[in-house]
Amino acid sequence: MALDYSITQNKSYVEVHVRGQGDYLSTDKMWKDVVAACQENNCRSILGIANISVRSTEHAYDHAPIFEAAGLSSEYRIAWVERNQDVADQARLVEAILRNRGLANGRVFDDVAEAKRWLAEEPGGR
Repeated sequence: MALDYSITQNKSYVEVHVRGQGDYLSTDKMWKDVVAACQENNCRSILGIANISVRSTEHAYDHAPIFEAAGLSSEYRIAWVERNQDVADQARLVEAILRNRGLANGRVFDDVAEAKRWLAEEPGGR
């Protein structure tokens, strides 16, 4: 199944629902679309709810150039919920890579309510 996503505006954040298995090009397009939605709605908070198919570990390292090309930076708060537990460790690897390179202020969560609470906190909070 190819990468499939939808993007909506919810109060103070952009919400993206993702499923399938993305490759470099579809992941790149998705993040550019997410940034465009953020710019259109004048917000820097993103809630991602995903059910991604198993990917290679190398795909995790693709996210740094993808985030750079999309214009993502540590100004953006990204709360990501990965519902496929087989992929959750890869999502956490992406989190670590992006944080170490200063490309995003994001966290991977196990549940949507917890992710929403984190997004609602002040940026200097936890």
